[in-house]
Amino acid sequence: MTSAAAATQDSIRNDILTLMGKDPNGHLDENIRGQVSSKLLEYSTARNGDTSDVLFAIGKSVFGVTIPPPSQNEQVVAKKRKLNGDNDDDDHDKVKDVIIDFDYMKQFMKDVFLTYGCTEDQAETSSEVLIEADKRGIDSHGLGRLKPIYCDRIDKGILWANKPIDVIKETETTALVDGNLGLGLYIGPYCMQMAIEKAKKYGVGFVVCQNSTHYGIAGYYATMATEAGCVGFTGTNARPSIAPTFGVEPMLGKKHFGLIQKCVSNIKLYNECFIFFCCHVV
Repeated sequence: MTSAAAATQDSIRNDILTLMGKDPNGHLDENIRGQVSSKLLEYSTARNGDTSDVLFAIGKSVFGVTIPPPSQNEQVVAKKRKLNGDNDDDDHDKVKDVIIDFDYMKQFMKDVFLTYGCTEDQAETSSEVLIEADKRGIDSHGLGRLKPIYCDRIDKGILWANKPIDVIKETETTALVDGNLGLGLYIGPYCMQMAIEKAKKYGVGFVVCQNSTHYGIAGYYATMATEAGCVGFTGTNARPSIAPTFGVEPMLGKKHFGLIQKCVSNIKLYNECFIFFCCHVV
């Protein structure tokens, strides 16, 4: 590929990133979806039909834009060019695995949260919790949760990107916290840190949070405790998904818990409220 062709591709790619990131509700705007579609098609043409870039996957899953593969005639022309010794585009004729590093994925998620209105600290913490799931191989609770659990629910008004955390009641060793339906991904670390601080000072800390939302993997919070030199326990309630004995209608939720002492327990969660328990032995 010539340097000019590479520069053209980079320019188009930057245009696409700008379009995708300028409006958190852009995927709901027909005009923006049309612009994204046109740019992705232009990008695909510049890459000779290669749609391995992650932007095409984002375009399909978020903006509903599917770029068709090159036509049969285009494929024949490409093969003829290759037979004639024109090898500039050999790299595009090869099927390659797309490997995206964790730092890129985390930054992408952080940018999304910032676009939705999270503060810098909230976005950093939320993206850290999600990327930790991917690092541990829990693909169901990492980047894959970003759109269906967080973005979509914010769009529908089920949860909010930036809500204050209120401490309703508190003693030396316990606390009741209200998450106000903010992102559980930044509410969870706040509550566990509170439990840790109480445990460090009084030997035990127990924090309960209400009006919370999905907070990712339980193992993240239990690990916070061990890294602070404590024994950590965390749990959550869940939406009705299990029928009781002899029943047919889901009425019970999966009860998820994470208990850790020198080991990590990674558990899938669906939550509206959760607890954090931490103890420290001197």
